[in-house]
Order: sequence, then structure tokens, then C-alpha cells
Amino acid sequence: GGGRAAAAERRSGAARHMSHLSPDDEADVHGEAARAKTQDEHMSRTFFARIERGNNLTKIGSGSNPRDTAMLIAAQARACVDCPTLQVVGPQSTNQALKAIAIARTFLKESDDTDICVQPEFTHLEDGHTGILLHIRKKERRTSGEAEAQQLKVASGTDSKVLGGAISAFAREGRRMVVIAIGAGSINAAIKGLAIARKNVEEEAIDLLCKPEFTEVNDGTTALRMLLLVEQT
Repeated sequence: GGGRAAAAERRSGAARHMSHLSPDDEADVHGEAARAKTQDEHMSRTFFARIERGNNLTKIGSGSNPRDTAMLIAAQARACVDCPTLQVVGPQSTNQALKAIAIARTFLKESDDTDICVQPEFTHLEDGHTGILLHIRKKERRTSGEAEAQQLKVASGTDSKVLGGAISAFAREGRRMVVIAIGAGSINAAIKGLAIARKNVEEEAIDLLCKPEFTEVNDGTTALRMLLLVEQT
């Protein structure tokens, strides 16, 4: 009993620790890339069986540990299976999920040519709430062409419909965008805006994808930087 309680306390402590990611934490993330890879074998035993049963959905709560989720995402990205789809409801779980995807990209950058991107869409849940499905896809790693990206800053009070309209307009012009968001509210608004934009352009033979990563803004605050790319469908 005591061991399980201690483990649970460590997990909850890790979740609290990750809720505000500092530059030191980011250094830890880099250091854990090697350890993450050693856990792939253990994880593969769990996710292969789950995927065989037709379940590749991972529900993320406000208390989910982004690092654990990142290890799962990276393990599936390296394996010959699809990456998981993350289901989120509300700003806190969206925040944890996006941090997990950004951390997974860091893990993959250490050792792989594989990169991942995310494509959000709204989903109606059985309890009547609207959630978001974050579809994670594998992509080849590319770093070019960001210089001409259109910068968009998102706040927690940003209207997601207005943001979605702006993203759609830039997408129709074939322009890349970089969205900077700090905190759960603004990250949630950004992801909702992207989901709306994807819906807006779905009849136009284009789609949008997002590559999130951590960045520092002027005062040393850690922000989430989301590169939005347009692709032909």
C-alpha cells in the first residue's frame, strides 16, 4: 500500500511540476530523451495490444502527466503503428496534451528523422459536452521556410471564431503561421481556433497541421510556439 501511495504522490508531484515548464524543466526533457527510448519496449507491449483491439484513443485530464503521455506518443511514433489520438475537454487538459506533444517532439528530435504534427477537431461527447480530438500524425522532420511565417499572438480572451477566420484566410493564401500562446487559456483558444479554421477550409482541398514546441518570450516566460502549415488534400 505504501509503495503505491508513494508512486501516486510522485506522479501527482510530477504533474504539478509540469504545469509551469521552466527552462530548467526543458533541459530535463532533453536529458530524458534517452531514458524515454528505453521505455519504448515496455510501452510497445501495452499499446500494440490496445491498438489491435481498435483503441488508439488516449483521454487526457487536467492532472495527466505530460511527460508520461509524451513517452507514449514518441514510442508509437517510432513503431509501425499510428500515433494516438488525444481527447481533451477544457483548457487544462488541452494544455497538458499540447505540452505532451511538444515534449514528444523533443524526444524524437534527439534520435529520429520522424517528426509529429497535430490536427484538432471538435467532437461531441456522450455527456453532452464538446471535446476536442487531437489527431497526431507522423511527418518527416523539416526545419525550412519558417522565416516568412505570419506571427499571431493568442491570449486567453481571444475569440476562437475570429482567430479561426484569420487562420483560414492565411491558409487560403498558402501562408505559414506561427501562433504564440502562454498559459492554458490561450493554448485552448489557439487549438479551438485551429479546429475552426480546419472546418472552414475542409471543402477547399487544403488542410492545416500544427507543430508545437516550447519557446522563451521576452521576459523569460516559457510559451508554446505553434507552427501552422498548410497542406493540399
